[in-house]
Amino acid sequence: MSALSRVLWTVTGGILAVAASLLVHRLLGYDPIFAGLVGVIAFLIYLQLLAAVDWRVERRALEHRMMALHADYQDAVTAVEDTRQDIQTLRREVAQGGKLSSSELIAELRVLQTLLSQVAQKSASPMRTPSTLSDRLNHTASAHALDHGVLKGEKIPPAFGAAATPDTERREILGVMHHALEENRIDLYLQPIVRLPSRKVAHYEAFSRVRDDKGQIIFPRQFLPVAEESGLVGTLDNLLLFRCIQVIRRLGPRRPGVRFFCNISSRSLDDEDFFPQFVDFMSNNADLNDRLTFEFAQDDVRRHSDDVARGLATLGRQGFRFSMDQVRDLDIDAQSLALRHFSFVKIAADVFRAGQGPLRRADLKGILARHDMELIVDKIEDEGTVIDILEDGVELGQGYLFGEPRPSRDSAAAADDARDEP
Repeated sequence: MSALSRVLWTVTGGILAVAASLLVHRLLGYDPIFAGLVGVIAFLIYLQLLAAVDWRVERRALEHRMMALHADYQDAVTAVEDTRQDIQTLRREVAQGGKLSSSELIAELRVLQTLLSQVAQKSASPMRTPSTLSDRLNHTASAHALDHGVLKGEKIPPAFGAAATPDTERREILGVMHHALEENRIDLYLQPIVRLPSRKVAHYEAFSRVRDDKGQIIFPRQFLPVAEESGLVGTLDNLLLFRCIQVIRRLGPRRPGVRFFCNISSRSLDDEDFFPQFVDFMSNNADLNDRLTFEFAQDDVRRHSDDVARGLATLGRQGFRFSMDQVRDLDIDAQSLALRHFSFVKIAADVFRAGQGPLRRADLKGILARHDMELIVDKIEDEGTVIDILEDGVELGQGYLFGEPRPSRDSAAAADDARDEP
């Protein structure tokens, strides 16, 4: 009860006591002193009753406050316990994440260390010309990238024109490559692989582009033969892989199902320093298994060494999938490829339309599908080819008709607008 209420109730009690005294004196005829005592006694009794009522009200209010405080206390205890559990969970996650990050960082540093040592070794070693059969086979390992060398409408930089002698041109290109590696001027380009007949982007293939100190692009048709001769092609493959991983991490959970095809040359597979670290690094990044697809030439697939086969099998068991490209004929053992964790076979349009080999091109897609593999026809440059391959049920296509290789940053910008590219 508030102070004002107490004053009002007390005044009311006083008025009632005076009224009682007058009633006793005038109506009952008692002495005024006696009537005054009766009024005082009545007022005291009234004050006692008022105090009792006030106490009960205060007690009830106190009980409500105690109940509210008890409820608040229980809520606080529950919140503290939840917070404690959250802190313990966060500590476990941080500890686990720290261990994973440390292992991934160590693996990545090892690979980067190999890259730097390769650059240093190749910079110090003289350039050689392939003379043996093995060298000539390795020299043709990048034929697919050579065919994708120069973008339509773009010219070879004049620094490497026809006026220069072959040896001078090689030395100039090799110097540009060394400086580009040291100064981080190796760019990632992406070319779309589309779903047919809708032509919606399904996947991407990754390519390397080298820039000189003036910003001019040195295309694969120029630098890959020199890279093969100097032994730098493995380093380019490794940098291409890291660029792809950066794009994938930047993409995050967006565009699930989109894969990035990353070509691995025979030199990288045969590199005793790099390949084990490559397998170790990808094993520590197994969460990328639904994003990265490693691509190998048909000739390399047919002659994989036992060590390479075991390493790729390790990655295959962790969910990584592979693609075979640079197919020269339709002599394809789909069952063997499926057992080796291959999920894609990429065939150039002219090879597919020629149909040379024991398999009929009309049957190839169905044979691959029975082993959970997909057929990609690439180097498509005209609508007539699209109509032709659609009659054979081809569902994935690649080529200049659907899009040129573009810098990955441009693909990212297009994705924000069209939401169709990473």
